[in-house]
Amino acid sequence: MIDVHISPNGDDSNPGTSAAPWRSLAHARDQVRKRRRDAPGDVTIHLAPGVHRLRETLLLGPDDGGDDGSTVTWQGADGAVLSSGFALAGWQRCPVDLADVPAPLRGRVWFIDLPGGTTVNTLYGASGSVPRARGPAIKPQRCAVEAPGRHPQLLGPDGAITDHSGFSHGESSFFHDRFAFAPGAIRPAGDLREAEFLIIPAMQWTMNILAPRDIDVANGVVLLANPCTYPIGNPPCAPEGSIWLENSLSVLEPGCWVYHATAARLYYCPKGDEPETGLEAASLTEFVRVEGVHEIGGVQRHVQGIHFTNIGFTRSNRFAFHGLTGRGIQHDWEMHDAPSCMLRFRHAERCRVSDCRFSEGGSGGVRLDLACRWNRIERCEFAQLGGCAVVLCGYGLSRHYCNRDNVVVGNHVHHIGRHYWHCPGIFIWQSGDNRIADNHIHDLPYTGIVCSGRTLYDRSGVAECSATIDWSAVDEQCGAGYVHNVWHYGGLPSWSMREPLMHSRDNLIEYNRIHDVMQVMGDGNGIYISGAGGGNVVRFNVVGPCPSPTMAEGIRCDDDQHHAILHGNLVFGMHGHATGITIKGVNRVTNNILALPLRTPDRGLLSLEHGPLNGAVIKRNIFYTSAPDQRLVAEMRYHGEGRKARLRDTDADGNIYFCAGDPAAGQAWLAEQQSFGVDVHSRCVDPGFVDAEAGDFTLADDAAALTTGFQPLPLARMFAAGRSAG
Repeated sequence: MIDVHISPNGDDSNPGTSAAPWRSLAHARDQVRKRRRDAPGDVTIHLAPGVHRLRETLLLGPDDGGDDGSTVTWQGADGAVLSSGFALAGWQRCPVDLADVPAPLRGRVWFIDLPGGTTVNTLYGASGSVPRARGPAIKPQRCAVEAPGRHPQLLGPDGAITDHSGFSHGESSFFHDRFAFAPGAIRPAGDLREAEFLIIPAMQWTMNILAPRDIDVANGVVLLANPCTYPIGNPPCAPEGSIWLENSLSVLEPGCWVYHATAARLYYCPKGDEPETGLEAASLTEFVRVEGVHEIGGVQRHVQGIHFTNIGFTRSNRFAFHGLTGRGIQHDWEMHDAPSCMLRFRHAERCRVSDCRFSEGGSGGVRLDLACRWNRIERCEFAQLGGCAVVLCGYGLSRHYCNRDNVVVGNHVHHIGRHYWHCPGIFIWQSGDNRIADNHIHDLPYTGIVCSGRTLYDRSGVAECSATIDWSAVDEQCGAGYVHNVWHYGGLPSWSMREPLMHSRDNLIEYNRIHDVMQVMGDGNGIYISGAGGGNVVRFNVVGPCPSPTMAEGIRCDDDQHHAILHGNLVFGMHGHATGITIKGVNRVTNNILALPLRTPDRGLLSLEHGPLNGAVIKRNIFYTSAPDQRLVAEMRYHGEGRKARLRDTDADGNIYFCAGDPAAGQAWLAEQQSFGVDVHSRCVDPGFVDAEAGDFTLADDAAALTTGFQPLPLARMFAAGRSAG
């Protein structure tokens, strides 16, 4: 057993004992590596209280782990924190006539010069993150169709503009790489080339942070340096404007800052007379990378047995990426195999992150990339982060099913996605056989949990995920030259042919509590499954309340998704579309409670959105509403091709459909379904909740639902998520 110690007040010339600790993590890594050559076995590296500062990513490889079955534990004492923040000292007051600054702030702006090449996109103070200067919302206008410079990769074979999701917009005047704006929406300023634009495009389920290539204020047009993921338009979630100008002195306000990268100069307008003490910028997006070797068809030596426990991670830079790179994973919500989280595992096995706190960072929390197996993330808190809390990201469509068998359990995820608003709390992409359980997820700008393998089959490598595809495997599995467009529904046979390459399979998502999500973006969910393999089980989760006006579904099996099991979930208190569960394929929906939308939706408590649904199972669910005009089940063909989805094509029975506001309407609807030979044992009757209006969905002892075969849900356990590892 080896025990060594690190302290912010230590010295690397010390022996590394508790009385005379080392100072740097890198020195501790190197010394432990040497000692273990002579004395293999378990190691504990103790981090003393205080801030341990990193200016370079700490790299841990196979020699730093326990491939002999031992463990190497980086254990923090209470108050031990890793930070990439560096102090800002030597502020100077700017001249009163500093250009571009709003007149009321003249003489109140300070600056500091940093080393050339420094990237600053986050700033921190005593109260946490300090906001970057941001202007009011801009409502994009239509550009002239004949405008020059149209991005050649955005043109379809017929010359029509496409967004690489399969939507074709014809000769639309909304573009990926430009937008027009009304007079006065952007003021002339000399530093506009230093600015960035936060953009929610026409498809309201993603956003980009993009720099301009040119801004023509006189003619009201912005050309972007990189194309947006989707055409720039007016999404429903941002009716007053969906574009925000940041990082220009022209939109500076007290308490905000601007960084001019060309001059490496940081400007700050304090709320008081001078900058407060303790301001820090961040230098890293990735603090620690645990990386083994996994060469496809070659050398494999994974890192094993590295544990992190009771350590704080804070003050990271924002990882910068943009749309249409081909390496963005579904809708560019995250990036494939990228340093976008403070702690990253790559080709790692049997590692653990426990009782850690990831907070006040521009990047995300923890990633498990590519060949990661048998790892655990447990009892951690993720708060005030710029990106996702946890990302499990495997190989793209291929035979390489290497990201699997991981556990994410008992974590508290809240107030994340502060920079990239589309980031889900927990993001599983091309990763399977994982257990995601007992997590408490709330106060997010977008979706709680995503389980996805959605990929656009773009052989040019531009569309989302397409650069991750092993085309030789696709051609071998599906035929030479195969191309699939998920927006044109191919049905179960097409999915079954491709399913061996879709690795988000057999995941168990259970006992998670999700509420107050979808606070900024549109068309998102509590739990989302799309383009994944079969066998995913979503059971005993609570989703609700979610009062967002842009909430879509509590739980959704979206495009290109079959053979998922949704069982025993409670979905209640939805707003927006107010849909409890949506399925767009042959999936099983059993023993769920879908209840109490906050307003009458335009879709049903259960929404069936692609047909045919022969083979789908809808059994022993409770559909309960008090709204007299609430749809119980919606049947539609939402987009693409294929037959309209119909309940009569499913194996539906033993359900309770009850509208307290109009029981007769519910009975009439059920009678119609029974005339088609489905739901023959279903009932239109009060299910017997103790007090549904007050949020108590316990069934009374004499509840009618108990006569249909409905099994009471373990509600106490379901609402306890995040309080124990389970």
